[in-house]
Parts: sequence; structure tokens; C-alpha cells
Amino acid sequence: MNTPAGMGAAGHPLVGWVVDAQVDFLRPDGRLYVRDLCDDSDAGATQIVPALEDVVGWMRDRCAVVVYTGDWHGHEDPEIDSVAPDPEAGTYPPHCMGRSSDADERAGAEIIGEIRPADPLILPHDGGVADAERTARRAVEGRLPVFVQKARFDVFEGNAACEAFVGALVAALGSSTTFVVAGVARDVCVAQAVDGLIERGYDVAVVRDATWGLGLEPEEVTLERWATEGRVVTVSELLS
Repeated sequence: MNTPAGMGAAGHPLVGWVVDAQVDFLRPDGRLYVRDLCDDSDAGATQIVPALEDVVGWMRDRCAVVVYTGDWHGHEDPEIDSVAPDPEAGTYPPHCMGRSSDADERAGAEIIGEIRPADPLILPHDGGVADAERTARRAVEGRLPVFVQKARFDVFEGNAACEAFVGALVAALGSSTTFVVAGVARDVCVAQAVDGLIERGYDVAVVRDATWGLGLEPEEVTLERWATEGRVVTVSELLS
């Protein structure tokens, strides 16, 4: 691909969007390892780590900005239930406890080492519009990575500044900006990010083999919806 850095094949700006590639989700010993909850034979999300390495490497070369989102929980968050968690009701055991006083708990909220950005800009979970606009401006001007903290699985609900941040990115890059999305869990946080971007009128391409799900929605149902409303590509198609 001989297009300028930050541009797609048609000269359109690209934003890489890496969803929740965190230790607690992607390591088998993580506090909420992503695997099919209905299939005991599922080896889980660790299988996509090589694909994520390839995709993030491509994003760093080709995208104007690479955005990493991550759960950044405290024990008081409504999606955290240490007593009787129920995924179908949207509650889970403590995980990605970025706001915990316990260093071991906080470690699970880190992006996995294979793709961890160096010194990213931070959009805090309790940030405001001014934080969003300033972060977007600095990211675009310096081609700097951004880590968006969120207190809920849905990035647009879990970080009230996210909508302003995305809007500021697109305003700086152009209305033809495409968001290229990968990460976990496909049927929770990825779905909420992709559906949220599409609902807001943005162009989205999902890298299907760089995602993994919990089995809450059949993979083909999710991918068919995204193929109809946006685009679905494979890692090999992306790299070529």
C-alpha cells in the first residue's frame, strides 16, 4: 500500500480503534478471560493475539491516530458484581480494576504487552468536553496514540467525553474518516463500540479475525449486521 501514512487506499483518513485488549480479557489467567461461555472447549481470545499484533502494527503505519479503549473500573461501578455476576444481565466479576487501590488488580487493566502503546495520551473516564477536544487535537497533530478509559462496557456511556472526542477527531481529519476496529469482546464491548460509531453516522470496518466473543450473540449474526451497516474485513485483506 503506497498511500500516505494516515490515509486509506482512496485517500480517506483512517483511525485505528482497538477495543479492550487488556490483560484481564486476553490472558487465560485474567480475571475475565474472553471465551465462549457456552462452550467449554473454546480456547478463547488468546488465539487472536498474533492477529492483533499484525493489525495494530498496520494501524501504527497506516492510521492517522490509533485509539485504545479499556475498562477502567472501580468496585462501585454498576457492571461490577463480586457476589452474583450475571453476564446476561450485564454484570460481571471484578476485572480491569484501573481505579483499584490494589496493584495486582490494577495490573489486569493494562493493555497486553505485545501491543501496548508507549506513553499514550489519556482521556480519563471522568473527562469532559475540553479534555476530549484537547486530546483529539494533540493526537492528530502529533500522530499520538490515545487510551480512552471507560467505567462501563459501552465506551459512549462509560466515558461521557468519548462522543466529543470522536467528533473532534473527525472534524480534524475529515468527514470521510474510517474507523478500523478490532478487539474484545465481540458481542459486548466491540459490538457497543461498532454499533455506536455506526449509529452516529461514521464509516466503520471491523477486522473479523481480530475479535473474539463470549457466545452471547452468534458470531455470524453480529458479522452479518456489521457487513450490512458497515464493512467486515479479514486480517489478510487489511494487510494486502
